[in-house]
Amino acid sequence: MLKRHLLLASVLAGTFAITACSQQTEENAEAAVESAGDDVAANADTAAAETEAAAAEAEVAAKDAGTEVAEGAETAGVAATDALKNTGEAVVVGANEAVAKTAEVVADGASAVENKASENAVEAEQQY
Repeated sequence: MLKRHLLLASVLAGTFAITACSQQTEENAEAAVESAGDDVAANADTAAAETEAAAAEAEVAAKDAGTEVAEGAETAGVAATDALKNTGEAVVVGANEAVAKTAEVVADGASAVENKASENAVEAEQQY
């Protein structure tokens, strides 16, 4: 029975020896956990800073795009105004030309009527 107790005690002692952590191992594990926590915190801070920088860049890009759209709209407005002005000028020129041609045709017609009237004029003695 003594041998059995010794054998059992040896097995238990061996089990405790294998599974028990030394003080140094525990300290190393705690240091590793603390280091991992510090790394996570540092990476989170870096990620937050990078996210803020990306958001700032996106804001600047959006403002630039808005400015470009506004400038494009202004340019389009100026072009439309110029086109409208040119159209108005073309209408005025066309109307003036049409009036001039009409006056010319009317004058030609009046001259033709006058010429025919002269050809067909009856002298005063020949009337009645």
